[in-house]
Amino acid sequence: MPYSFTQIEKEKGRVIAFVFSALLAFYFVTAFILYVACKNLFFAQYTLKQYQAPFHWQWISGTEALSLFAIAFFCGIGHWVFTVNGLVEKILGILKAERLNPEDKYHAVFRNIIDEVSVATGGVRIEGVVIPVCAMNAFAISDFSGRNVIGVTEGLLARLSRAQLEAVVGHEAAHIVSGDCLSTTVTTAMFEIYHSIRQILGHLMTKGRSSKNGDYGVIPGIFVIYVLLSFASFMGHLLRLFVSRQRELRADAIAVRLTRDPLSLAEALYSVSSRWRGAGLAGEELEAIFIVNPRFDQLDEKEGLIANIFSTHPPVSKRLKVLLDMARSDVSALERKWQEQRGRPRVLAPETRSARADPLSADQEKKWIVNKEGQWQGPFSLPDLMNLGWMRSDTWIKKIGVGEVQQAFENAEIRDFLWKKEQQTGFSCPHCRVGLFSDRYEGASIYYCPSCNGAFVKENNVHRIIIRQDYEFSERIKEAARKFYAQTRRDLPKVDLTPASLYYCPQCQKPKVKMMRMLYTLAYPVIVDKCSFCGFLWFDKDELEILQCMIEDANRENAKPA
Repeated sequence: MPYSFTQIEKEKGRVIAFVFSALLAFYFVTAFILYVACKNLFFAQYTLKQYQAPFHWQWISGTEALSLFAIAFFCGIGHWVFTVNGLVEKILGILKAERLNPEDKYHAVFRNIIDEVSVATGGVRIEGVVIPVCAMNAFAISDFSGRNVIGVTEGLLARLSRAQLEAVVGHEAAHIVSGDCLSTTVTTAMFEIYHSIRQILGHLMTKGRSSKNGDYGVIPGIFVIYVLLSFASFMGHLLRLFVSRQRELRADAIAVRLTRDPLSLAEALYSVSSRWRGAGLAGEELEAIFIVNPRFDQLDEKEGLIANIFSTHPPVSKRLKVLLDMARSDVSALERKWQEQRGRPRVLAPETRSARADPLSADQEKKWIVNKEGQWQGPFSLPDLMNLGWMRSDTWIKKIGVGEVQQAFENAEIRDFLWKKEQQTGFSCPHCRVGLFSDRYEGASIYYCPSCNGAFVKENNVHRIIIRQDYEFSERIKEAARKFYAQTRRDLPKVDLTPASLYYCPQCQKPKVKMMRMLYTLAYPVIVDKCSFCGFLWFDKDELEILQCMIEDANRENAKPA
């Protein structure tokens, strides 16, 4: 049921007023408990010590109560200002979200969809961000400055079709245009700053109890603070209960009006609910801002008073039924679509990065001599020719073993490579010192060496490449991945850390600092070289593809419909 602008503003104002009142109540109750406890503790000690008289409970006077309220008011104001100031950035920091990369193919599609939905909503300005994890979820947040952000995980971005992604963005945009996004953002975030602090204190308490040296002096103080923060977290939970479950149904309806495609939204919800939603990751406690609760809870899938009070999202089955009724479809169609997406056709991955450069692997052994100022120099391979600063299209060349002398532009192989020099990045391969070329792999930017087939990739792009599944690997790569994985289950590979074997970073080029040689993870122990300054990783030939293949094989059977 559509709301008028007046209704939206009234509802938003009521929610924000309730949140601020709850904040003041929290600080007043906390100050009251602490003051009464300290006052009675002082009087008990003083009375027993000075007069040996029985202790009588001490209450607070009206003046003291008024002073406590004033303290609570100023603490509440400070808390509110601290939380609201830079609210969006604080939440994005908790979620570890990143700005969109215009050079990334998937990010460009997402940005384009956001622009389309922004136009459809009347020009509402919306930013896009991504969370670099393979979980599937999406969220929307706003602040009092009018800043609106829609975010998705890399897993959702990689696994949904364009129509499904449009439906998800339409749903999140509906929260923004309907006016409930701001109140949900403020309500959810107001007490969540205590969550991480409470976890740290809980860890300290556990560590203190298990201490062998018997030093428990810090525990009572930590315990008091832990109890207060637990109460704050409870207050935050109560505030989240003020977020109606029905807002998700309303956003689904608005998304259908925007996209005219209820089936795609149903398919997206089914796919998200059938996979890992992000439980255990940073920000899972901000459940109200997500399209589906990151933590699976049986209560979320129930109806009734208790579920309506304690759940921020309506049952996925109910949402699917409403959407499927609109689309005149059923759950079996969603199951078929889900299976089709899992087994969607993939393009055969190039055997090497040099194959994408076209063609070096077959010509790598060919040698050439080049005439410079009347003197023949060489022999040079094709990668060597690309790195000759004085090489021009009219330079005289001769292939060894072939008697013909010709200018560079007359030879198709060299002409193609000279044109490709424009794609060189200025980085040099740390292994063979030839120039690196820029390319895209799985939609992400990489740099590759046309000589040794190594890859130079930013760490976050490695995560994206692993999540995405545009390419199918050759049998050679699959067999290499199987053998490597089986071998590393028995013994971890030995990492050569001799100074002579370590690489300099192609980007930083610090003369006295080399890249760190390490295992990518203990579970997938591919040896990589990582720069501690810029975060780039170097993979030798086939190592990136082998890492991808191992992870895909290990996770292939994990995604099953709920």
